[in-house]
Amino acid sequence: MRYDVAVIGGGPSGATAAAILAKAGISTILIERNLDNVKPCGGAIPLGLIEEFSIPEPLVEKKLSRMSVRSPKGRIISMEMPNGYVGMVRRERFDSYLRDKAVRLGADIREALVKNIESHDGGYRITLSKGLPPVEASYIIGADGANSRTASELHFPENELQVIAMQQRFSYCSELKSYEDLVEIWFDAEVSPDFYGWIFPKTDHIAIGTGTEFRKHDLKALQKRFIEKMGLTEKPYLDEAAKIPMKPRKSFTQENAILVGDAAGLVTPANGEGIFFAMRSGKLGAEAMIEHIRHKKPLSAYEKNFRKLYAQIFFGLQVLQSVYYRNDRLRESFVAICQDRDVQQITFDSYLYKKMVPAPWSVQMKIFMKNIYHMTKGN
Repeated sequence: MRYDVAVIGGGPSGATAAAILAKAGISTILIERNLDNVKPCGGAIPLGLIEEFSIPEPLVEKKLSRMSVRSPKGRIISMEMPNGYVGMVRRERFDSYLRDKAVRLGADIREALVKNIESHDGGYRITLSKGLPPVEASYIIGADGANSRTASELHFPENELQVIAMQQRFSYCSELKSYEDLVEIWFDAEVSPDFYGWIFPKTDHIAIGTGTEFRKHDLKALQKRFIEKMGLTEKPYLDEAAKIPMKPRKSFTQENAILVGDAAGLVTPANGEGIFFAMRSGKLGAEAMIEHIRHKKPLSAYEKNFRKLYAQIFFGLQVLQSVYYRNDRLRESFVAICQDRDVQQITFDSYLYKKMVPAPWSVQMKIFMKNIYHMTKGN
């Protein structure tokens, strides 16, 4: 059978794209290499995403409005989100729900590894594992993560920068009781020399993890040190690890194919947030694909639209990471800036709906001067 669109990868970006395409009457197949796969992920999603995609209440295991950041010297800045919350989801449940929704709307689904993609009869022939018959499609959406086979087979530009992340799941115990309703971020070179460590609570476990630039540091040693510094003696019941792209590819559209989510490199620097941008890119990509199929609009409209909406956010967070993540003196300064109430308010307002929120001129000047002071002090 030939499909209009083959979506390769069944995470949030691919499942979202497949659902929108199928709902529009576009014949769609969703190919996922392992339907039981669980990507290591903090699972934090903003209120804006929950509202836009009507995420069911049971999937949001916790609604957290309290968070804290910890400096290399152990200074803790506590923050309260007054007008919203961070939603916590468990990826195995969340991804499964999104895939099931795509199937309910009419998409076919196939569990297999993509082995080869070749041009065929004006479209593509996709060779699958497990001896399954090949899939033919007129168009392709690559949603298969940082190590995207789709991107490689179709000769998209490389992902330039990747972080390797490790996360461990711990059952609740007395040592972790204080984190039941608290997100905590560690900015500490002993935990991560170029990223950060995180503590995210779920309904029945705590997710603790860290990340660092791929092939640059010993990730297992960093995670071990993190657990030691927390004073945690409990043993994890699950270890997870994965690569995360930290910079959009130079291009993620072609004439008849696009990349979405991690495959396109759409994870923000500094905070490593991926689920929101995965689902938004899946939606924007699917909508552009529909316009292309029905009205011959160029697929490049998808990339232009995404960059128009979010380039400022990616650039701002890249600058923040390059300035403050270089050493512990600067991380100490960054945590100190987080104590400012105006900084907290702007951060939370921007996070909830992923929009750059303008601040009054007087507030901008105050924050600018504080940045100059702390950067000078940090250096």
